[in-house]
Amino acid sequence: MAASDLRDQADLPACAAIIVGGGSGIRFGGDKLSILIAGKPLLAWTLLAFEQTEAISSIIVVAPVGREEEFEKISRNEGITKFTAIVTGGTHRHESVSRGLGALSPGVELVAIHDAARPLVTPELITRCLEAALPTGASAAAVPITDTLHQADQEQCAVRTVDRTGLWAMQTPQVFRAAPLMLLLKEVEMRQLDKPTDEVSLVLTAGWRVPFVENQQPNIKVTWPTDREMAEALINFRKSTV
Repeated sequence: MAASDLRDQADLPACAAIIVGGGSGIRFGGDKLSILIAGKPLLAWTLLAFEQTEAISSIIVVAPVGREEEFEKISRNEGITKFTAIVTGGTHRHESVSRGLGALSPGVELVAIHDAARPLVTPELITRCLEAALPTGASAAAVPITDTLHQADQEQCAVRTVDRTGLWAMQTPQVFRAAPLMLLLKEVEMRQLDKPTDEVSLVLTAGWRVPFVENQQPNIKVTWPTDREMAEALINFRKSTV
């Protein structure tokens, strides 16, 4: 590791990760986090990336109801030393994240929230997101939209071209100051506000600035069965080049 990398990480406050895996996997056709990819459960690859990130001191896993013991076993089998708690997910994403925040150790300032079904995340991307969040209290991995975009009508026919200038596709990790994020999530519940689809959507309503961390490496979310094959091919390629 370069001396500049060591200096940057030394400047980071206490950092933790919340791995959100509370979904149902309906689009995948069932369970996806325990399917084997390149010889390991999908969840294991996600956990290992955060385990190998020097700045991350603890990992919280959010599991679907009834699968807490299974996910904890995956963590134990992979030797995840930073695993500190497993919590049960809620009906909506913001509920799952809120429960994860509630399990954080005292003193954690920055929290990286990551989709459990993104096994291709790297320690390098995680670290860059943590560093980018220092000035404003937030950051998010994302990629600029390069495809041509069209809006469709109710019959799924193109009606107009959408200007893609300034449009980015969101990924995770998304990093935030832990305490202010918890307050915003509590406000969503108390005031019964619209349910945010991700944490960036939530903090934008409060006026936060969220710099994007451009990610040029594959970081797909395994959503459909064919995504598994792609993820496995990419993981095997990475292993062959180490």
